[in-house]
Amino acid sequence: MPILERAVREAGLADRVEILATTCRNRCDYGPSLNVYPGPVFYNLVDKTAISEIVSKHLGNGNVADRWLFRPKIEGVRRR
Repeated sequence: MPILERAVREAGLADRVEILATTCRNRCDYGPSLNVYPGPVFYNLVDKTAISEIVSKHLGNGNVADRWLFRPKIEGVRRR
């Protein structure tokens, strides 16, 4: 969470974005994950790169960061 909090703060969005930690959402195999509301829009396999992109594209400009959208895992397929 510190990376997400820092990214939101550095983007100047701290007054418009609320970050809440939650308990398990039955997606442990897809984590770390992030939900953005309103929506909801679900992101999974979130890392530092994903956070940067989600904060700038989605939280900053209102555009979904398609690359990180929640997708069930399919064996043998890698994210581009």
